[in-house]
Parts: sequence; structure tokens; C-alpha cells
Amino acid sequence: MTLRGWAAAAICLGLALPVCGFAQAKGSRQAVLAVENPTSQARPEEVLELPLAAILSRLGGVAPDRILAEDLTSHKPLPVQLDAGTPGAAPDRLLVLVGLGPGQTLHLGFSEGKVPAAVKPLVFGRAVPERKDDFAWENDKVAHRVYGPALQATGEITSGIDVWSKRVPDLVVDSFYSRDAEAQRTHNPALSYHKDTGQGLDSYDVGPTRGCGGTALWKDGRLYVSKNYVSAEVLAGGPIRLRFRLRYAPWPVDGVEAAEEKVVTLDAGEHLNRIESTVTMSGPTTAQWAAGLAMHAGAHLTTAEGGALLSVWEPLTDPEAGMDGTAIELEPGQSAATAQAAGNALMLLPVTPGKPRVYYAGAAWSKAGIPSEAAWNEYLRLFRERLAHPLKTRWE
Repeated sequence: MTLRGWAAAAICLGLALPVCGFAQAKGSRQAVLAVENPTSQARPEEVLELPLAAILSRLGGVAPDRILAEDLTSHKPLPVQLDAGTPGAAPDRLLVLVGLGPGQTLHLGFSEGKVPAAVKPLVFGRAVPERKDDFAWENDKVAHRVYGPALQATGEITSGIDVWSKRVPDLVVDSFYSRDAEAQRTHNPALSYHKDTGQGLDSYDVGPTRGCGGTALWKDGRLYVSKNYVSAEVLAGGPIRLRFRLRYAPWPVDGVEAAEEKVVTLDAGEHLNRIESTVTMSGPTTAQWAAGLAMHAGAHLTTAEGGALLSVWEPLTDPEAGMDGTAIELEPGQSAATAQAAGNALMLLPVTPGKPRVYYAGAAWSKAGIPSEAAWNEYLRLFRERLAHPLKTRWE
């Protein structure tokens, strides 16, 4: 299938899953769930995963796409989305976007809905064939892109992850590309997405580096990197969770071949993507799996948690654009070796062929809520605390 075909089919699949919310059907049953924040930090925007079967068993005979979630204190409907734990399978969980204060317990009511209510999407991603097969994605906090086959055909080869700095919660991917195309058509550089006109800009230089969380294999002090992605497929299209899959063609690694598949998940409200990197090898290898952050001129690197956290704070390429933070985190309880090479800070772990390696990678901007390196590292500490202490739930 062509890249356009992949994108069209995938986006249709992604758009089939969201549930926007409904007016409650008269006389419908209601199930009540208590949701507790076990931490002392505020969690104003977090996606809660719930087994769909548990909700359906309490509502009885309700179609999954007609489930309504409500905050029983404010009586405000909450954004929800059906989600499949296995790509391509039927949805088996319901996602709910919740907000809780420190130590707060929130009561959610689930019932059958009847009239759809519009919900503003907070995530978005698509293949961009009009810009040399980029794949770009975003939520209300961050935006990224990776590079595809058409760009590779021009000789520009990189499997690093790009960062777009955005200062607004609005979705900007389409407007950035549209604006840049107009800049090229009219020869007006002021319209370029490399200029900040109030929404943000692209002022991050990936080049041959790993960018913000790109992967590679590492052996004897050398990085072995793939070329640009060869296929992209949206698996869940929002409104509160985006998930997509990227595939990379085999590349040589010291006498054997490696190939990679990435499944990237970005939730509303988060600065970090959850990434599953699955590497397959054509033969045995002593190479290590690596994920990296580019380190540009003026970069400051922080390593913490036994190598399980790498954080970079550095100037953007436009001197007026401010500072950018990038980071990679492993799940709590894990550790990693670290190294620096080819303009990257690297996290190193054993290769586990055929098994997903889960990590988190993302970015922040000094002009959009994370004003300093200290603020960025504090955000990462709190993110790690949320991973270690998920929201607690109890049916009432």
C-alpha cells in the first residue's frame, strides 16, 4: 500500500474509535466510580484507563460507543474515548480525561447516552505527503514530527524525532504546514514555520542526531542508525489519546541486520510520549539498544535515577526563540547505562529482539509553561511520581 493509502486507512481507523460524549438517556442506569489521587501533586489533565467490560457489566446492554462519563460533583461531561489494547482488535477499555487536586477523590458517573455532544480534540497526528512524507503529531502541550520516504529520496536521511515548540493549546500541525507552504509559494519567509507568529515555531535542529528520543543500536562506541521510516499507521485518533505505528526498514549492524517498529502514544496534557520500540535482528548480536537526545551548542545534560532519566536544556537555533527541554525516562524501577556520542546523550540497555522496550520521550519550551531548566526537571520528577503512583479506582 502507498504511504497515502496507509495514512488514509489508518486515519479512518483512528477516527472510528473516539467517543465524544452524549446527553444521558432518560431512565438509564448509572455506575459510580471513585477515583483517588494518591499523591500530593495536582493532576489537572490525566487520561484514566478503565476496563470496558467492567463498565458494560454495570450498565447492562449498553453499546460501548454510547457510554457517557460525568463528574458527579460539577455534573460536567468528561471527554471519553474507546481504545484497543491490541492494535486492530475490538476496543477493550474506556479512556476518560480527568482532573484531580492533591489527594482528591473524584466520583465519576457512567450511563447510557443518546445525543452526541461535540468535544474539542486535544490530540492529532497524520502523515503529511505534501511535505515529503513527514509524519507529524501533537497534543495541547507539544508537537513532533519524523521523516519519511520522500525526504529520504532527496538524500536527507534521519530517524531522529523533531520538536516543534508551541505556546498555545490549539492543534497547530495543519496550520504550520499550510503557512509554510504559503511562505514558499509567495517567497515570504515571514510566513515560515521557522518564525513564531504567536503559536510557536520549528527551531529545533535534528540533523543526523537522535533528536528527542530517537533510537539506534550501539556497539564498540559506535551508533548504528536506521534510515527514515517506511510506513506510518494511525491506530487511535483521539480525542484524548493518539497512538500510531512507525516501521523502519532493516539496516546493517556489524554483520547482521536490525529492523524496528515503534508504537507511539501521546495523551492529552502530557509533555512525554510513551514509546514502544521493538527491534528484530537477523542473527545474534552483542549490540545494545540506545535512545538518545541531541545536544546542541550550549546544552546542559542532567542524568538521574541510575541512568533512567536523561534531561537536556539548551538554546534553540533561533537566538530569540528561548530554551528547549528534552528528556527520556524509563519506567520506575529500571536503570540504564549512559554514554555520549555523535552529538547525543544516550541511554543504553540490552537488546531484547522481538520484545517491546518501553520508554518515554518528550519536550518543553521556555515560552510555554516550563520557564527554566529547574522547572523542566521538576516536571520530569512529578511525571515519574505519577507513573509510580497511578490513580486508584473503586466501584461504588
